Amino acid sequence: MKMSKMLLMAVALAASTTAVLAADDYPSKPVKLVVGFPPGGPTDIIARVIGQSLSAELGKPVIIENQGGAGGVIAAASVVKAKPDGYTLLVSVESAQTRALAMNGNLAYDQVKDFTFIRKVARQRSLIVAHPGVPVSDVKGLIAYLKARPSEVNTGGTFGTSSHIGGMFFDMLNDTKMTFINYPGGAQPIIDTIAGTVQVGFFTEATVAQHVKSGKLKALAIAGSERSPGLPDLPTVEESGGKLRDPSPWFGIVGPAALPPAVVKKVGDALDAMMQNKEFVAQLEKIGASPIRGSTADKFAKEVGEEVDFWNKWAKENKTPLAR
Repeated sequence: MKMSKMLLMAVALAASTTAVLAADDYPSKPVKLVVGFPPGGPTDIIARVIGQSLSAELGKPVIIENQGGAGGVIAAASVVKAKPDGYTLLVSVESAQTRALAMNGNLAYDQVKDFTFIRKVARQRSLIVAHPGVPVSDVKGLIAYLKARPSEVNTGGTFGTSSHIGGMFFDMLNDTKMTFINYPGGAQPIIDTIAGTVQVGFFTEATVAQHVKSGKLKALAIAGSERSPGLPDLPTVEESGGKLRDPSPWFGIVGPAALPPAVVKKVGDALDAMMQNKEFVAQLEKIGASPIRGSTADKFAKEVGEEVDFWNKWAKENKTPLAR
């Protein structure tokens, strides 16, 4: 009996030692970075910028894997089941990390407990854009136009993401009513706005700036608190006389629960180094994003918990479509 106990202790010690050594050797092979949206959308674009720089810092390839669907929930549910060894990470987004339970009622994972939080990395600016045929040139004009045509103007995006939340809050705060068309993700809602099927959009600067500059879309305002260096003459919603809760999305890096501390430190240190890398910051600026400096694993987890509480309470109190 005593020998059996000693054998079990030896096996446990060996397994623990192996795990520590594996973490210390991390990464010894490519790292998979899962993205919860199809190629071409804002999350995919910023994930590839992050992945390229993270690969350079870690010294191993970072492979992007798109698992689109349900506003990133499918990808998040997949990652929580992955082996917690650091070789499967997720680009964390609000629609799956903080709003998913409020939107869906049921969720296959706990938005806080089932993840290891590493760092928040970046935030993207959002724009309010319109099809060129919409006869308005600013937010005041848009509000008047929408009030004269309740439910007649379409806005499009992916349910639960900034493209949806932005329009929802705009309607609530400005007493307007647009009709939301839901898409699985990717660039299709932007394509349909250019075509005129959708008339108004709340999209990230990275995905629409080129279309604004070419005249295919008309930019009405920055959907945030600060103007964009890339579009310095474009006012914010508040500067234009409207009201809006900033829908600009943040992006972070998380893994499944119980990642080894050594892995969290290595990835966190790599992300911290990226924040000081001028080339990485310049790449973010090109896609209408800015780095989030000073993030830590503990701070990230705390902020997500607070956002989860906010959205659950908000959905319940307002009995909005989120609380279904």
